[in-house]
Amino acid sequence: MVSIADLDNRIVGRIVNVACYGATGSSARLSTQAQLVGMASVSRTWHELVRPHLQSILIIECQPTPDAPQASNKNAKRRAAWKSPVINGNSSSKKSSGTCIWQTNAELVHLLQQHANGVSVPVSRLRVQSFDTAPDFTGFVAAMDHARLERCRLDTVTSLVVMEFIGASTAVSTAVSTAVSTAVSTAVSTAVSTLDSNTGNSALLAAECIAKHAPNVRSMVCAPWNVSAAFRQLASPLSLAYLKQLHMLTIPLATPLLSDSQTASNLTTLHIHAHILAASGPGIVPAQQLQVLRVHDAPAFFSWEAFASTGDSDQLEFASLTALGIDFASDNVVTTADFYSSINRTKSSVHVTMGRDRRRVVFPKLHSLSVSKVPYTYAEAWRMFIGAPVRRLAVAGPYAHVRYVDTRLLRTLDSLDVHTVGAEKSSHGRFTSFVKMLLGEDSNVTCAWLRHSEAFPLSVPETVRWSQLTELCLAAYVPALALLLLVGQLPSLHRLVVQRIAGDACEEEIDGKMCAPWGNITAPAVPVSTSVRELQMHMGGGPTARIPTLQAMCYVLLCLPGVRRLAVKQVYCDYVRDFIQSSAQSHPALANIELVRHVFIAAKSPMFVLD
Repeated sequence: MVSIADLDNRIVGRIVNVACYGATGSSARLSTQAQLVGMASVSRTWHELVRPHLQSILIIECQPTPDAPQASNKNAKRRAAWKSPVINGNSSSKKSSGTCIWQTNAELVHLLQQHANGVSVPVSRLRVQSFDTAPDFTGFVAAMDHARLERCRLDTVTSLVVMEFIGASTAVSTAVSTAVSTAVSTAVSTAVSTLDSNTGNSALLAAECIAKHAPNVRSMVCAPWNVSAAFRQLASPLSLAYLKQLHMLTIPLATPLLSDSQTASNLTTLHIHAHILAASGPGIVPAQQLQVLRVHDAPAFFSWEAFASTGDSDQLEFASLTALGIDFASDNVVTTADFYSSINRTKSSVHVTMGRDRRRVVFPKLHSLSVSKVPYTYAEAWRMFIGAPVRRLAVAGPYAHVRYVDTRLLRTLDSLDVHTVGAEKSSHGRFTSFVKMLLGEDSNVTCAWLRHSEAFPLSVPETVRWSQLTELCLAAYVPALALLLLVGQLPSLHRLVVQRIAGDACEEEIDGKMCAPWGNITAPAVPVSTSVRELQMHMGGGPTARIPTLQAMCYVLLCLPGVRRLAVKQVYCDYVRDFIQSSAQSHPALANIELVRHVFIAAKSPMFVLD
């Protein structure tokens, strides 16, 4: 048996990283910091990895009081036996604001720094977080003062992190979600007006306190993206206070970035709502230094003006941008006529773009592009990316819109993810035809995810030109024979994931090959593919499709004798034994079998990894 002391430092490092930095509702809680102290005692390696983390992060957490209303029944039970997570039990670190208590780990940080044996790690991150309650910043300043009294120097803080978890989902600002469909000025005022004056004032005082005592912040981030209006109100004045020095800003804001004297001249990573960006005015975030940009809730004709300096006339160049994400607010149909109407120009005098701009928008270093809720029904919107060296492309939206993606983008892609919605009833449907066209185009794609919200019959072209493809995920009902026809034309395919594989009894062609009892299904004389090493299949259909579906899955496996790792999802319990035995007999070299959501039945097989 391998002991912890024998683990490689890199493995231990990953374990500690997950434990210390995981942004989930349980691992991020203040109480977890006390548990991590025990981790540091496991071995010298763990001590060296955990202690710097504990010393470098100051957490100020808003928690509901024991008698406050809870976000859910589950959380109410958890909080019924509420205890303070303070390390030494000193209640001075708890600052109550009526409905919630602000707590810090300042005492723990100070204690660790006192016993650092001359190797003290400065506090570099300030994390403000809230669990199971809407944040009330009334007691926040007192909690900050307590942290400073515990001699935690905050002038070394370079990163501000905001985290909010309420029950199983995140808090979403109603004002911001509704603002997109209204005028920009109305949207901004609506977002701010969601807060009462007391909450707004306390958030402003909290922001002033942070800016005063932690003046060297370079990054402001949040997890998850949609935090409540109170946190947005906290982030807005801080973003202005740190505007000139910020390198990363990925927190939703309640008000625009408005400044008469400075711009975000050092900003390299930006996540921002489109209406906030539009209200911020031209040139507030210069395009030249941006490396990562994500625009949320964008209207079809959002403006690029906020990134343009006064000197930009004919061309707007994002010289350093490597990753761009655009999440549209709506996938309602937009035509080229709508585009020209939005800028009051004619076809001969403007470049068609995503968004709205009279200039030519270029991305000479763009490697990753993500577009969701695509509204455009014309290919010209995609041409602004043709000259960019895009390697990763993710597209989501109605199939009637996604099919307009310019296939010339495939020539430079390594990774493609297409996710569509809409009914598809025949092999002549739009999305099916689009996939068939994609597969017939010359491509260097090595990883592809083709996902559809409804069932569609996969249609395979006579010649598949994706010779470099090593990983393929098909997330839709896929007939087994069509799947094998496709796999047989992918000589480099190593990993195959099929969700909702079809094996319905009504499919006569499949029935003819797989109507025999379980043990009598035979493999073809010539394997369909020997390159596939990993196979993952998901069952689909109702109770009447159980046996046909399992037979189809078994036949697919028999046609791929090179499989070394098999994962089967949503397996019906009463068929598990036969499936395991069949797989083990036909594939004696299988190194790993994973069966998920079933009652395990013991069987003779090489190895089982169970969820």
